[in-house]
Amino acid sequence: MNDFIQNISPVQMSGALLVLAVIAHIALGIILKQIKKHSSSTKTQIDDHLISAISAPLKLLIWYGWLYFSLLELTSEIPPLSQMVSYIVIAPVFILTWGILRLISNTETYMLEKEGSVDKDSVRLFTRLIKILFVFAIILGVAQFYGYAVSSILTLGGVGGIVVGFAAKDMLANIFGGLMIQMDKPFSTGDWIRTTDKSIEGVVEKIGWRMTRIRTFNKNPVYVPNGIFATIPIETPSRMTNRQIYEVIGIRYDDIAQMESIIEKVQELLAKSKNIDHKEPCRVYFDLFNASSLDFVIWAFSSSTDATEFKTFKGKLLLDIAQVISDHGAEIAYPTQTLHIQKT
Repeated sequence: MNDFIQNISPVQMSGALLVLAVIAHIALGIILKQIKKHSSSTKTQIDDHLISAISAPLKLLIWYGWLYFSLLELTSEIPPLSQMVSYIVIAPVFILTWGILRLISNTETYMLEKEGSVDKDSVRLFTRLIKILFVFAIILGVAQFYGYAVSSILTLGGVGGIVVGFAAKDMLANIFGGLMIQMDKPFSTGDWIRTTDKSIEGVVEKIGWRMTRIRTFNKNPVYVPNGIFATIPIETPSRMTNRQIYEVIGIRYDDIAQMESIIEKVQELLAKSKNIDHKEPCRVYFDLFNASSLDFVIWAFSSSTDATEFKTFKGKLLLDIAQVISDHGAEIAYPTQTLHIQKT
């Protein structure tokens, strides 16, 4: 048997290896197909993503094996090929790196598609960081394999980082601003946000590395550099727990005798309402002798945060208050002036 193998030429051995590679490729395809068929019947989808991630790298490894061992056989007839063999010996590391990156990407896709309380922005951030750190570690490992001093590379990278930091400080500020957004969570994708001066207001569509895309209520996209969010106050109305009701209502001076009774009835009206959050402060009080009215204040919080539902409830509440005033024989005041004419 050994004599038979020794009598085979390198070209014939390369051909035999090619046949084996084709058979292994077909066999692997059949095996993966059966595994996919079985995994598709399971409830979880993570196994489908994992199989999809490793399929291509495994097939590529088969063809790398054929190329590597074929070149080893052919070096006896073509000596310069030995140099090519020394170059491609590291190729499995890159193939495995590619496979792991695909695995991370497919896991990210699964997490983003999964329904539940998963923070999608955090998933994107951490998978990107893992990819960057993993690729950086592989580069250092390959450099050390080929005899380069890793410490020198790190020192050079540190000096280069300082130079780049000075040259691109605004870009770095935006990148670190994006990291702070992901870590501190002042807002997330889908949140309604606005600056305190209301120069920016809309729904967050995407939080990127350098900038955040906001869709304003007139449907225009606004791209805001992430560094800005570190310098200005941001409101997140979509995270409100209640909507505030603050109304100042004035009645005529002629109806001052009815003020106390009107306030009591409005308090009863609020106490009976299911749309008022009674865990929060709820106050009705006489506040001011105004120029042409006696003003009382209604200060409460709605249990609903939905804008349409709140506006509907508030409108009905104001009509009910107007009816209370009318039932007491009083009237809501409007601006008036009294002119005293002195006869001479």
